[in-house]
Amino acid sequence: METIQRHKVLQLIDSGEPFDLDFVTADRARGTGGKIKRVKGWQKYSEAGPVGGRPSDFKATGRKKTTTGSDHRTFNIYNPNDRKQHPVKVHYLLMAYFNNIKIV
Repeated sequence: METIQRHKVLQLIDSGEPFDLDFVTADRARGTGGKIKRVKGWQKYSEAGPVGGRPSDFKATGRKKTTTGSDHRTFNIYNPNDRKQHPVKVHYLLMAYFNNIKIV
């Protein structure tokens, strides 16, 4: 069986090309998940921010830092052919197959 390394998968996902992905859902806050989800032709969702940073980056210190997806090793994917579907958050350790190739 053909396999691909997880870091290679992340590089291919970051390339912006559509991909097929099988992954396990999980939500610790709600205590749900454990189901396999299969998506076909989806892409990584990236929201380009303004050049020069956000205004909140320049405010007074002492405020609690907000966490991002990269802090938790997650990323969002969406279906470019059906914008009505909500983006889905994927944890990189819960990915199983990328373009029908087993992830190791």
